[in-house]
Amino acid sequence: MFPMMHNFICIVLLFGCSNSVVESAPFLTSLVSAASTCVDEMTVNSDGKSIGTNLEKRVIRLFDEAASLPLSLSREDGNIEVRTKFEGQLYMSFAEAKVVKNQPPNVFRGFLQNFNKHFSDATPMIKEVRHLEHDGNIREGIKAFMGFPPPISDRVMVHWKYLRLDRKKDEHLIILSEEGNEKLLENHLSKEERKKYVLARTFLCAFWIKPAWNSNKNEIIGSNIKYVYSGDVGGSIPQQIQRWIGPRTALDSVKSVIVFGKKTATKE
Repeated sequence: MFPMMHNFICIVLLFGCSNSVVESAPFLTSLVSAASTCVDEMTVNSDGKSIGTNLEKRVIRLFDEAASLPLSLSREDGNIEVRTKFEGQLYMSFAEAKVVKNQPPNVFRGFLQNFNKHFSDATPMIKEVRHLEHDGNIREGIKAFMGFPPPISDRVMVHWKYLRLDRKKDEHLIILSEEGNEKLLENHLSKEERKKYVLARTFLCAFWIKPAWNSNKNEIIGSNIKYVYSGDVGGSIPQQIQRWIGPRTALDSVKSVIVFGKKTATKE
């Protein structure tokens, strides 16, 4: 059902019935129940949209601040840079590929559209990304399984995915976040999984792909790719190990997107 029509019906159910129509208690009970369901669904969608908007603003703000952080890794003569920081136990990492030549943003559409498959295929630490449910066309609930070398326990993450293709012309953004995931955890994380895995928390993870322009700003010569991760891997992994693993994970995440784009650009 179209969202506008769905919402209109909800409002009619709530306000559009006169006393002459509602003549029986059973009818009134079913009517109130249906209206309540509609209101709940409208509230969920509204919350999801609001959360997505706020996360998008947060991504932009964090990338504005990232340049002031110390450099953790640098590759390709400084074209790819990784920066990290801790705020208490909260770990954050940023990675940027400044210019990925001959790969315009649209060659990465397939990666973002089929993120669940391509990200797990391209990232060794991610064993599987599983679809859980959709919240209208606003966001998708997903569950990701991460493998760690012994003696570190494997992790599971449950969060929402927000896809913003064509956020602006030739610009794409994908955001992952656990914010508002209580129902996902309740409905989609089994007792067996809670025993087998450590629950890792993803406060914010995003890929932001924008055009890279020539010196005259009149021709797209490739893409600028940015990545951010903010989360708590759970358990008791020492910061020293996180400092070693984290930057390499951020680097691998950006490289996985670049490799996909290269294959796509070659086919085209």
